[in-house]
Amino acid sequence: MDTKRVRRAYSFVCLDCGHGWESAYDIDVTVDDRGQIIAAYHLGGKLVPSPLQSPRCPDCEGRKIRIMRPGRVASARLHER
Repeated sequence: MDTKRVRRAYSFVCLDCGHGWESAYDIDVTVDDRGQIIAAYHLGGKLVPSPLQSPRCPDCEGRKIRIMRPGRVASARLHER
């Protein structure tokens, strides 16, 4: 099995409370002997669930989350000022 590490960043916004945040994940991508792709997500050196499967808001624990390309939250905050 061959494993490759990639880094992906995502922006998130909670549709319940409006909180926005961004995170960059290190992802170990492995193709097993049957050709299935296995992805292990790491945030801050710790193994975490995929942020794409069932994300939760760190402020209100809401589950209505919009996932966007990186930089969207930061650019929105610049326009708030």
